Amino acid sequence: MVYHGRPSKDCLPCRRRKLRCDLDPSGCSQCRRAKLACHGYRDLKDLAFRDETRSVTKKAMLRHNLVTLTAVPQPDWTSLSRDAFLSLYIDRYSRGFDALGPLLTTSPSSGYLYASVDAVSLAFMAYQVNHPDLITQAKSRYLAAIRSLRTAIPHSDHPANDSRSSISNAFLQSVLLLDLYEKIDRHRYDTSPNFPSSWLSHVFGALAMIRERPSTEFSDPIIRELASRTVFALTISCDLAFHVNTPKWAFINLLSAIVNLRADIRAATCNSDAILLRAQELNKRLALAESKIPSSWKPHKKNSDSSMAFGGYYDHYPDHFATQVFNAFRLMRLNMNSIVQGISPRRSTAEEIVNVTQDICASIPQLQCYGTLTPLYAAAQITTAPHTRNWILQTLTYMADNGVEMARQVHHILTSAPETDYWVVFAMLGSCGITA
Repeated sequence: MVYHGRPSKDCLPCRRRKLRCDLDPSGCSQCRRAKLACHGYRDLKDLAFRDETRSVTKKAMLRHNLVTLTAVPQPDWTSLSRDAFLSLYIDRYSRGFDALGPLLTTSPSSGYLYASVDAVSLAFMAYQVNHPDLITQAKSRYLAAIRSLRTAIPHSDHPANDSRSSISNAFLQSVLLLDLYEKIDRHRYDTSPNFPSSWLSHVFGALAMIRERPSTEFSDPIIRELASRTVFALTISCDLAFHVNTPKWAFINLLSAIVNLRADIRAATCNSDAILLRAQELNKRLALAESKIPSSWKPHKKNSDSSMAFGGYYDHYPDHFATQVFNAFRLMRLNMNSIVQGISPRRSTAEEIVNVTQDICASIPQLQCYGTLTPLYAAAQITTAPHTRNWILQTLTYMADNGVEMARQVHHILTSAPETDYWVVFAMLGSCGITA
């Protein structure tokens, strides 16, 4: 029992108004003058002591369990994922969605464009931070975007000069984002070399929308950007002759030429001499194009004694995108040199493979991220140097132990099925979306 001192005799209105009560038994005169109902006076004997047992017990338990009882705020993963996707992938990494920003500013937050952004953002975050629980949320937003797009289909074909053209552009952008979602999410449920039906469904839908646009609408820079993105998404989404080996994709230049060469090899439509000449020519064009990359993008060599630095050094690039561009060229050059070496082994080809492989290894220590897995796989697959392959396997293990979970799967493929085509690994990783 805790003593709280002598309580006031005053009536409740006087106590609240902090007035001196005259304690008139018939009713407080202060209340009468203020025309207030006087509630009478309290029994001071009942108020002298209070039972504080429950309060004291509660306070003691709170002090004892302060750490365990403190509520941990739960993050808003949708907002966090959207911010990370827009700032890291859209603004810095991809540079392939320049139309997204202007379209978001004119789109309702409850519409299909925001639902598409949220779906791909949550999938992006799930694999960046190895948080599988976010996949369920991503799937929910993906289905919401699909439903919203289906509802909007009759309203998506307004002319570009109409005030409603932004709806049509936003619709096409949403379809391309859903294609990106499919690429990121695919390896969660299917790591086979066969492409699922959904692999191309969104791209073909986007192409159909592009075909429906009158040529006059392509004066709109946003439409040109979306059309270019659609063509690029199709080109990197498939490695099949009947999809890409047609004259209309010739303008895609090096990328389509390489895909077409691989398609011809797979279909056995060319003899080895013709394949050799085409691979050598493409390798020269790749090397020439790589040499023309702006000097501001090129890396600076840094010496290091770390075991993570292959050969005692690593390359420091100005940003993530520059690393991605250089490794894309190296990946294709390794592919062309592998074809040449398989037909006509030469010392010069072997030396170029060594140099390109070393450049890929030198690009890893700075980032050690998801987007470097395919170049690492290709380098390990083609190298004949045991120490290079061992370093790559050790690097993949290190990356897997430090949050890049897919590095473990790449390591498994290299050790159990090293003959697996790098395009299969590229697709398994969702890299068609992640690095595009």
